Amino acid sequence: MSSIKSKSRDVIIGGSSITDSNPWPTWASWVMKRYALSNFVNTSVKGIGNEVILLKAIQQAKKYANPVVIVQLTNVDKWDWHVEHPDLAEKISHERHPLTKLDSAESSGFWSTGSHFPLWKQHYKENYFSITYQMYHTLMLIHWFQLCCKANQWEHYILFDSPILSVIEQQLNTGQLTLEQCFEQQLTDNALCKVLVDNIDFSEIYCPGLIGYAKVNNLDWYSTSAKGHPGSLVHYLFAQDVVIPVLDKIILPDQDLENFRQEATIMQRIFDNY
Repeated sequence: MSSIKSKSRDVIIGGSSITDSNPWPTWASWVMKRYALSNFVNTSVKGIGNEVILLKAIQQAKKYANPVVIVQLTNVDKWDWHVEHPDLAEKISHERHPLTKLDSAESSGFWSTGSHFPLWKQHYKENYFSITYQMYHTLMLIHWFQLCCKANQWEHYILFDSPILSVIEQQLNTGQLTLEQCFEQQLTDNALCKVLVDNIDFSEIYCPGLIGYAKVNNLDWYSTSAKGHPGSLVHYLFAQDVVIPVLDKIILPDQDLENFRQEATIMQRIFDNY
């Protein structure tokens, strides 16, 4: 990150459902409120995996001269299937997770369903899906993203929504996570991932992620209904302790984050009663 602060910047934030602002504010909401941003774009979409998260963020970043690109990557037991056949694309448009399109004028897009593999995806899961490969694929995407940002001289920051190097979403959906897993990288401990893992600069990544942060600080991150989607107070504290200290180095704040603590506390009740 640059040491030269700017009064206002174009900020692109990418992620999946945890980074979205529905039904409660997320850390991205507090970032938007703290800084006087020229443009703030949150490309997060429920269910998308790391391939689409990064593609959407890069696509938006290319529209600006000097953006700050912040991405929150998600668990690797997800598969973004690019669908081109128009008849199949039409059928999927009626599913709970419709196609996520990079260009609204195109009929094709990515069918992103999180770690839920319905219909045609079930066949893929039973015959071809591999956590080892998915971890390798995410490492490859991270490496590409870092190279792309550096080539364009974009300020960038990578977060995880959970300890994605050690746990998958299907495990988090049961509410199970240990303190040790918040700092482990056991999913990369295989021959395929070792080809790439040393090429990635992990110093610019907050690896425990939002859920790992909550676990370490004894904050509630799981509920039967919301699963692994922490409430607004966790997001507020995560922004305060993890995200804001990085962004304050390059963007002059417009408002004190403390102004929004009460709002975060009130909105936390939605999670508590979800």
